[in-house]
Amino acid sequence: MVLPQAISKGTGLRNALRILRLSPHNAIAIGDAENDHDLLAQCELAAAVGWGSTTLQAAADEVVNGDGPSAVAAYIRRATAQTRLPAARVGRHRLTLGTDHDGRPVTTDVSGANVLIVGESQSGKSWFTGLLCEQLVMQEYSLCVIDPEGDYGGLESLPGVLVLGAAEQPPEMADVAYAIRHFDLSVVVDLSRVHLHEKIDYLKALLPMLAAVRRTMGLPHRIVVDEAQYFLREPNIKQLLDLQLGAYTIVTYRPSDLHPDVRSAIDVVVAKRLTNIQGVETLLAMVKNANVEVGNTAILGALATDEAVIVRREADGQLRRFRLLPRLTTHVRHREKYFDFDVVSGQEFVFTENGKPIGSPARSLKQFAALLQDHSVNSLGDHARRGDFSRWIANVFHDYRLASDVRKIEQQYRLSDLGDVRQPIAALILEQYSGSAR
Repeated sequence: MVLPQAISKGTGLRNALRILRLSPHNAIAIGDAENDHDLLAQCELAAAVGWGSTTLQAAADEVVNGDGPSAVAAYIRRATAQTRLPAARVGRHRLTLGTDHDGRPVTTDVSGANVLIVGESQSGKSWFTGLLCEQLVMQEYSLCVIDPEGDYGGLESLPGVLVLGAAEQPPEMADVAYAIRHFDLSVVVDLSRVHLHEKIDYLKALLPMLAAVRRTMGLPHRIVVDEAQYFLREPNIKQLLDLQLGAYTIVTYRPSDLHPDVRSAIDVVVAKRLTNIQGVETLLAMVKNANVEVGNTAILGALATDEAVIVRREADGQLRRFRLLPRLTTHVRHREKYFDFDVVSGQEFVFTENGKPIGSPARSLKQFAALLQDHSVNSLGDHARRGDFSRWIANVFHDYRLASDVRKIEQQYRLSDLGDVRQPIAALILEQYSGSAR
């Protein structure tokens, strides 16, 4: 076969798919000869016929046994009857997450896998999730990222990423449905300025819609749900998710709050810092890996901000610790001019105990962070339980992302996961506004 330079079956296929508005990640290639290598390399799953080139068979994910077209027809019928493509064996689509202590690349393939990203609050879960999303976008997978706290807006700087929402009302369902039907678009659904109960109601409609489109069209390739402890604990979980698709990335700091069906469907776990005993025990129960002993999980509590561990369910390997790659895009963390700015009279934060004002009021975020240390844990408890701190930041400074992060700390206090809110809230404000904490 004689072709011009840089022209092959693979380039022809990509042009044909583009015209048909189809993604190579929804395609299976079947070949028999040496000139099919590039064709197979372009598709999500590569199959070689058993009566063809042995070299091609070695490079393929699957071998079609038989002796002719009838065997190929039977293979196509079996493949199209499945909910999802079989996992690729060769690993053409592996994601590079970081390097281990020896400097070797740490990679994984999440195609056809449900992934859990877990770790304590402020451990860098959303930062790592953004890294994973960047890798998928650059490999031309389409994503739908459900972003309850506004952490993923920076992904919009990547090609084909569209942010919908970022207002007091969630984006129209029809707009999301239209966008995710394009194989060359990824969508971030920003719900950071929507109240929690509205987010929950919205996701009760959004998640089934995403699952239905994914099952019928194969898009989006991956559905990312951050702050999943709020949304994926309901008994009607089978109405929200289609876990058989193997298309979900679930992010949470409380894995034990996830519905048991969700926990049992996880194939890959990436863990950031995790010291909560219940969380560690839940992780061990999910991976069902005899090689992951309880003693090995001590490393979870010692992970640095730029470290993580990865483990696959029922795999032969142990917890693999690695240092994360740098991000391509900015992890959204606001630094506003209001850090030293005094608010107008009547908008100060007034600390109270038993309904009576105590101490000096806070007239700026800088003063607020400092004054937290002047009050006892007990005197701040009622404020944290009522959500006064996050409400003040949202209503006075309109920094909804910072308010959302503070709201997480208040939620931890209400759940008795945190005994003292002073240092975490002060550190969060200083990090986001002055860069003086990490």
